[in-house]
Amino acid sequence: MHVEDHDDTRVLMRLMLEQAGFTVTSVESGARCLELAQSGRRFDLYLLNHTFPDASGVSICALLRQLDPTTPILFYSSRAMPQEKEAALKAGAQDYLIKPNDLFHVAQHVAKWIKSNPRPTDPN
Repeated sequence: MHVEDHDDTRVLMRLMLEQAGFTVTSVESGARCLELAQSGRRFDLYLLNHTFPDASGVSICALLRQLDPTTPILFYSSRAMPQEKEAALKAGAQDYLIKPNDLFHVAQHVAKWIKSNPRPTDPN
């Protein structure tokens, strides 16, 4: 799931990730992210911004960790201060990429973290 409040960035990231072969659910707010996460839907990865109008990415990350301790969480944010990255990692994120960043590089990180956390095979 990709969570980004800026419309143009959300659309661009979704298109780039889909072109890289990923199926993407994009939402515009922390509240919508948590709603979907609590619905029982499974995601291979969460890609978060640092700041949303309704919540901080760090607080969303911490709440996601309570719901799901294993799914990788990556931040892709323009917030570049070391303490912001540290706060995200302490909240449970595995990686923190800073905007602007080459979108191919972002897709590589997404692929790496998805591969590092294989889902159990569905018995049905």
